[in-house]
Amino acid sequence: MNYPRIAMASVAAVIVFFVYGFLVEGMLIRKDFALSAALYRDSNAQMKYMPIGMASVLVGLFAATVLYAKWCGGASGAAIGLRFGLLMGVFVACIHAISNLVTMNMNLRLGLEIAFSTFVGWVLAGITIGAVYRPITSAVQ
Repeated sequence: MNYPRIAMASVAAVIVFFVYGFLVEGMLIRKDFALSAALYRDSNAQMKYMPIGMASVLVGLFAATVLYAKWCGGASGAAIGLRFGLLMGVFVACIHAISNLVTMNMNLRLGLEIAFSTFVGWVLAGITIGAVYRPITSAVQ
């Protein structure tokens, strides 16, 4: 595995993930969160916990990048990253977002928007990881 590229791909994926998340959940569907406001912290409290959230996303995307490096079989690129992102998107949307819809008292529309947003965010992260990560090409690893 190419550890410097794993680190670079992880950081790049975090940037893409947060920019996309801000544009979609922070701006596009922000109004839909109001119907389920009791589930969420207010803006000031969210900012207090933001460093923890950012660190956890970095760790999660680092783990995903390591999985990608093992999974890609020595080939890499945006197309392979797209396939990886589709798999991760389905996994995370179903395991996290849809299970939250079931267990939390949230509006159905918001739950489905979050699931779709999560799916697309992971697809974009996968493409980014595939585009940035390059395996070590020498015979000695």
